[in-house]
Amino acid sequence: MFSQSLPAQLLRMCFALAVALLVVHNYQPLRDALSQNAVEAGCHQGDSSSNTMADHSGHNMSHH
Repeated sequence: MFSQSLPAQLLRMCFALAVALLVVHNYQPLRDALSQNAVEAGCHQGDSSSNTMADHSGHNMSHH
């Protein structure tokens, strides 16, 4: 793999990324597992989307 040119490596990585994104987008059990993992990790919590957006914007502002 080290003997390949940089454009060939970039093309291969872009192709692999596109395939991975298509698989994740189209395979419902995998999407369910990933979304469940996100909920368990603490993402997407809150009763309303306005609370979630307020929490995220406040969180982002504290880092700037």
